Amino acid sequence: MIFHFQTNDVTFFEEDRAYFEKRLLSLKKILGWESGDEDTVDVHIKIEKNKHHGGDRFEASANVVAPHGGKFYTSISADTIRKCADILQSKLKAQIKTFHEKKK
Repeated sequence: MIFHFQTNDVTFFEEDRAYFEKRLLSLKKILGWESGDEDTVDVHIKIEKNKHHGGDRFEASANVVAPHGGKFYTSISADTIRKCADILQSKLKAQIKTFHEKKK
């Protein structure tokens, strides 16, 4: 998986990057054959602070493109950056499972 992060006005530490990558790497196993080889799944993650609520919440979106089928997108809001990673992983996992069930 190749990760692309866009963080704009958010202070994004290396530990945050590692946490996102660790959480989202688990999606590769669920993708199965659609994921191709190691460097063919593109994951674009955008994180920013919600300016309408005083900047105390984070908004994150993820766009996952697998080379052998499947494009997945989700957008969420959470209190912390790490919670964003957890929720994104959960929502993308559900989308991928639905995708597989429709193909059966």
